[in-house]
Amino acid sequence: MSRSKNKILFIGCLLMSVMFCRAQDNPLYNQYQYNGLAINPAFAGSREVLNMAVLYRTQWLDIPGSPSTFTFSGDFPLRNPQTAIGLLAVNDKVGIYRKTGVYGVYAYRVKMGKGKLSFGLQGGLDLIREDLSNITTIQPNDPMFESAELHRTWMPNVGAGAFYYAPGYFVGLSVPKLLHYTPVKADQYKGALSLYDVLLYGGVMIPVSNNAKLKPSALLRYGIDKTLLADINLNFVFLPEDRVEVGISYRSAKVWGAMAEIRVNPQICVGYAYDQGLGVANINAGSHEIFLRYELRYRVKAENPLYLK
Repeated sequence: MSRSKNKILFIGCLLMSVMFCRAQDNPLYNQYQYNGLAINPAFAGSREVLNMAVLYRTQWLDIPGSPSTFTFSGDFPLRNPQTAIGLLAVNDKVGIYRKTGVYGVYAYRVKMGKGKLSFGLQGGLDLIREDLSNITTIQPNDPMFESAELHRTWMPNVGAGAFYYAPGYFVGLSVPKLLHYTPVKADQYKGALSLYDVLLYGGVMIPVSNNAKLKPSALLRYGIDKTLLADINLNFVFLPEDRVEVGISYRSAKVWGAMAEIRVNPQICVGYAYDQGLGVANINAGSHEIFLRYELRYRVKAENPLYLK
């Protein structure tokens, strides 16, 4: 194949990756209720213990170069009960792009009514890596791509949020990443305040019997570029000790999902979620999430609708 056709193929792959990177600026999570620090820095300390969680999500399973996300979060309250700190690390891979972000988190909390109102800030660095040599061309051994360097770019980012939680319900508002970076050259990006996302979410706990509870929740993601995405969830929690939780979800992008969480003991819980497009959006094998949480304590004392006991 001619060099010009190879360049056209490269440009096409690059544009597709850039579009996916925009969609992945704030990765989607089905289990956002159990991964609160990933969407709102004000979540830090709300579990009142050392809380650590990992989540892995692979999207559009049978499409080459599809997005995948690994998240680690940890947070705990300080000796001053009004303050809490945390650490969030996110590794996001889309096509030839890999973005790794590490952020420190600080939250200040005040009592309000029966619950607490928390304000949070986070700041850190994103490392974007572009590996052009991973592009598969029609013509093998093309020197244009085999000799391509691995480009690395460090970029700062900040986020903020507010979170109110009380026995039986919660509501949050956040901007996880205020800065959005667009590529200027192969290894250069330009920051802008014009494409950040605003997240508004909440949920409530409703006892329906002596052995079950109902937990409806919703998340709205509004982009400053006038995009709107809504997630609606309906979860059922079963006794004894609320150890099993199952639910269904629907995303306005015509995606349905199902999830389940099992509390192995008061310290450890595991979860799994699956989602699949509907109609014309059903063009892949779906997306999968695996979740694990560990809390350094033996017994939960404060009820929080994000995590049932």
